[in-house]
Amino acid sequence: MENTLVVEEKLTNKKSLQMIWLLAWPVMLGQVLQTALELVDLYFISMLRDTVFFAAIGYSTSLFGVVVVASQLVVAGTIALIARESGAENQNTVTNLTRQALTLALLVGVFLWICVSVFATPLLQLFGARGNLLLYGTNYLRIVLVGIPFVYYNMTGRAILQAKGDTFTPMIIFVLMNAVNILFNWLLIFGVWIFPELGYKGAAYGTLLSNIFAFVLFVFVLQRKAFKGKILDVITPVFDFELMIRFIKIGGYAVVQAVARPITGLFMYGIASLSGENALAAFTIGGRMFNLVFIILAGLTTAISVLTGQNLGKKDYNSINVHVKNGLLIGAINMLIFAIPYFIFSESIMGVFVKNPEDFRVIEIGVSYFRITYVGLIFVIFSVIYGGVFIGAGDTAPPMVASLVANWAVKVPLAYIFAGRLNLGSNWVWIAISLSVIVEVLIVSIWYGKGRWKFKKI
Repeated sequence: MENTLVVEEKLTNKKSLQMIWLLAWPVMLGQVLQTALELVDLYFISMLRDTVFFAAIGYSTSLFGVVVVASQLVVAGTIALIARESGAENQNTVTNLTRQALTLALLVGVFLWICVSVFATPLLQLFGARGNLLLYGTNYLRIVLVGIPFVYYNMTGRAILQAKGDTFTPMIIFVLMNAVNILFNWLLIFGVWIFPELGYKGAAYGTLLSNIFAFVLFVFVLQRKAFKGKILDVITPVFDFELMIRFIKIGGYAVVQAVARPITGLFMYGIASLSGENALAAFTIGGRMFNLVFIILAGLTTAISVLTGQNLGKKDYNSINVHVKNGLLIGAINMLIFAIPYFIFSESIMGVFVKNPEDFRVIEIGVSYFRITYVGLIFVIFSVIYGGVFIGAGDTAPPMVASLVANWAVKVPLAYIFAGRLNLGSNWVWIAISLSVIVEVLIVSIWYGKGRWKFKKI
């Protein structure tokens, strides 16, 4: 018996990296394709030759992004509950949870679609939109908001499949969705063939139609993979309020964390601007470049959360420890690889985006941004991996608390004091950002070390 246990432990350790990679790589590729889609969208809009469309869509997509990340209210609970029950092989419970998750996704999606559509204009005004920016932004936002119920269904459908260990199928669906989005953007923005020329509105309709397309695919896939071909189970709503509360209890903390991040970003844009336009430009470019770091980290979060949930269902705590160690290893390699361009070639990176010789200060400030901020960012792997564990365990309060403390008790106030009160310059804003990451890591690590997540009842 003892020898058998040793063999199983070795097998678990040997296969851990492979299991993480199989779950993570489709998510990573999806992140890359989403970034590519955003760049293509920007290119199409740029061909309209009016910067007001850029700004209007920028305002709208910022608000739309907040609505989209609010899907964590359903998604976080979906991953935790279904992964755990899948690990415990309770298939009837998994089916019930799946139906309830899809129903809740549509209910929340419809509610937010109506509410945000009604208040679209004042919300955009709150972000600072005026005149034509407000007009175009409102028009764009109200079109894409029609797709929110479909977006929520799609993201929940993806979470259901991921929680059961299938990250490949959702990736294929989102690849096809992105292709449809690009196609309809081209057809509707410029009025190609039989399609009307809708200008900037064409981009909104392209997004809407692609989300509906993905919705149809998810209905088809889920009725085969989750409901054994029973189409009525996919489209028939279920109202189990006890289950709804379980989803919301888990997702409530996750949605606060998810929504707080883009709002924090908006505040930081304002604080960076206190150090001048050059600092704001450097902050914008640097922030976009740092997104590349999180492509692999996003895949790791999904993989660790799914593996944690499934192994908690089996009460296999040893496997979780092995996966966490290997997740940290992959994350560390990722951070070390990106440290090379960000520390050594940071000036060249900034030079790609800054062409005017008179803007040399943007390059100088950007180099400092990369080097100072990345010192703290290197440690983000602990927040990412431990955060994945908490999501998989359904214990979403610790990462929320850590994020709120780091952002609202450290980053925002320190950055404002340094830049707005003491006029210490942009480098001190970057120091505040770096310190906030370290604080978040410390809080999450301490909470993880206590081990209470292993026994979290969901």
